[in-house]
Amino acid sequence: MKIERTFAALCLIAIVALTGCVGYGYGAGLRVGFGPPGLRTEVAINSPGPGYAWVPGYWDWVPERADYVWVEGRWAQPPHAHAVWVAPRYERHRGGWFYQRGHWR
Repeated sequence: MKIERTFAALCLIAIVALTGCVGYGYGAGLRVGFGPPGLRTEVAINSPGPGYAWVPGYWDWVPERADYVWVEGRWAQPPHAHAVWVAPRYERHRGGWFYQRGHWR
């Protein structure tokens, strides 16, 4: 059991090292080998109440899978009164793709 956990931890470290974390814009971005698939069409239903903001769906990079996974759009309560959702960014730069996760600002 301990050997399996150690092996899993080492694999995770190797995957993160191979994707290459780099300084990029807000916080750290990830250098990934390829760009995301096209965006999906979503319909935002009515807000569940006052104070909620719509966070559109996006492709998120998952290092353990070395692939993107779709995160569905959702209503969320911002962390403070004037917070704004900054969507994830995917940019081709210097022969690779860089991904910066979405965040509240």
